[in-house]
Amino acid sequence: MPTLAEDLALLLVDPATGKPLVDGTAFDRVIGGALLLDLAGAGRLTVSGTGSRARITVVGEPTGDALLDAAAERLGTRRRRAASAVERLSSKLRAATFDRLATAGIVAGETSRVLGVFPATTWRFVDPAPRAALHSRVASALAGKTDPDERTAALVSLLYAVKAEHKVVDGPRRELRARAKQIAEGDWAGSAVAQAVQAVRSTIMSAVVASSIAGAASSTQ
Repeated sequence: MPTLAEDLALLLVDPATGKPLVDGTAFDRVIGGALLLDLAGAGRLTVSGTGSRARITVVGEPTGDALLDAAAERLGTRRRRAASAVERLSSKLRAATFDRLATAGIVAGETSRVLGVFPATTWRFVDPAPRAALHSRVASALAGKTDPDERTAALVSLLYAVKAEHKVVDGPRRELRARAKQIAEGDWAGSAVAQAVQAVRSTIMSAVVASSIAGAASSTQ
C-alpha cells in the first residue's frame, strides 16, 4: 500500500499544470507530517504530551519500506519535539516521495528554470487513476456524502493543516473548511496514532502561519 506521504503528494499536485497547489514551505512540512503519521501507523513511534509540544521517539525495527525506514533513520532514536521531527523530515524527503511515485509509473518529473535561473519541477500524471481515486474519496468526505475511513480522514487532516482542502476539492470555501475541521478534529484515529495526529497537525499549522507572517513582513520591507 502507498504511504500517506505518497497519497498526499498526489493530491497536492494540480493535474492540469503539474504544479504544487501549496507553496514549498507548506508542501515540505506536510509531507514530513505525513511520514510521521506513516511511522505512527506502522508502530514505529511513541508520543508523549499533546499538540506541538509533544515529544516523539522512534521505536521498534525497520518496516522494510524504504521510504519509511529512511524517515525513521533521519529522526534517529533521540526524543524530539514534534516540531523538530516535522522539520527534520521536511528536508529532502519530498523528492524521495516523488521518486517513489515516478518509479511506480504514476508521475514523471519535468524540470525547467524559472527566469532562466531557478530550477523548478512539474509533475505530469502518467497514470491519473490513483489520484482520481484519492480525489473521489476526499471529495466525498468533504461533501458529507460519506464518513471517511481512517486513511481518508488522515489525508483530510493534513490538507486542513495547510489550508488546502479548497485547492484540492471544488466547492464553497467556508463549507469545505468547516467540514475539514470537523473531520480533522474527529475521533477517527486509534489511540496509538491519535496523539501523533494532533501533534503533527498543530506543528504544521503553526509553521505555516509563521511562514506566512514572515513572508508578509519581508514584502513590506
